[in-house]
Amino acid sequence: MSEIKIKLTEKILTIFLLLIAVGALTIHPAQEVSISTLGGDKLDTIFNIVSYLILFYFLLLYWKGFLYVATRSPLQFLLLAIIIFSLLWSEDLSSSLTYMRGLIRIYFLAIYLAMRYSLKEQLRLIAWALGTAALLSMLFSALLPDYSHKSPELLNMWSGIYGHKNELGYMMAWSAGVFLHLALSSHQYRWLMWALCGISICLIILSRSTTSLTILLTMILLLPFYKFFKKTNYKLQVVMITSALMLLIIFSILLVNNAETLVGTSGKDLTFNGRSDLWELVISKILERPWLGYGYSAFWTSNAASNLRATYEWASNAHNGFLELLLELGFLGFLTFAAGFIRFFVMAMTRIIYVAKKPEDYWPMQMLILIVIINFSEARLLTPSWNWLMYITTSFSLTLDYQRNYHQSYIESFYSSQK
Repeated sequence: MSEIKIKLTEKILTIFLLLIAVGALTIHPAQEVSISTLGGDKLDTIFNIVSYLILFYFLLLYWKGFLYVATRSPLQFLLLAIIIFSLLWSEDLSSSLTYMRGLIRIYFLAIYLAMRYSLKEQLRLIAWALGTAALLSMLFSALLPDYSHKSPELLNMWSGIYGHKNELGYMMAWSAGVFLHLALSSHQYRWLMWALCGISICLIILSRSTTSLTILLTMILLLPFYKFFKKTNYKLQVVMITSALMLLIIFSILLVNNAETLVGTSGKDLTFNGRSDLWELVISKILERPWLGYGYSAFWTSNAASNLRATYEWASNAHNGFLELLLELGFLGFLTFAAGFIRFFVMAMTRIIYVAKKPEDYWPMQMLILIVIINFSEARLLTPSWNWLMYITTSFSLTLDYQRNYHQSYIESFYSSQK
């Protein structure tokens, strides 16, 4: 009986940590109404302190497991080491230290989740957090006017509990994706999964986040592709990957050649609301310090960014996750991330080919696609955020799954050779 109570307590603490990570406990009105959370900044501080204490408790309880996961994912921890050592050349040491604390907390939570829960169990725990966020966003935006935008350019666009329409849209893209895959995979509570998926899609529409709609449509269109891909032989898989890359290149060329027409239909200008002009200046800054960058989270608050801030007052980041990474850690950090990303991609594809039985098994690959699309127009890599938590957690989990399967197949082949 005591063991069951301990497991239940641990799951409750885990869900509490995920609720903090998903932003369901730090509720924001629309940003032009107030920049403070519901309950004030002190409540946010209390949640941060409690989350550190819970993670410290888990670290004491499972310290051997933490060490094991850390030694099995060298690329992810090499990237973390580069981030920590970037303090030595940081342009703004205070800013680097502030954000680094949150990032290290994300790594500890990711290790714990990968160590204690399988990918399927994680998906269900994540659903609790995202479902809560979706319901709260619907409730607050529908009943309280302060949770919809009032500024002329964003009038009546819903921001939910996140303070901005884009943040609501991104989080609901995660939510809709999770509940879609669970609804297609599970017979139990399927009606609830579809209901929460529907609520998440409604919130995306009400936020008017075109990027989030693009993410959702991409995930839906890829589902039958994965199923067909799994049934093909190795040679056909190579042909399919090559064909997909060629189609992507052709699509990109068509997009560039018809950009004026395409962006006009979505209400945006050809510069993606000024982002492409900003990117040109960001690239010139990257080339000034190409190898090590300006230090983790240290560029935009430093003197090096003064000209950019003067020209683009709305820019507090590069509005592109990959350019932001190059700004902070240079090509050293970017290539380390790229190596880890490719490894993640290979493991996710291997899972689809050899392991996947239900749509929920496609989720790691869908997550990669989601993260790439988001970071094309927003800087959400290497930040203490939900996106990076999901990326790191799934990377650790895939690594542990792969090594367990490899070890099992090695044992089976050893015993068969002894017969």
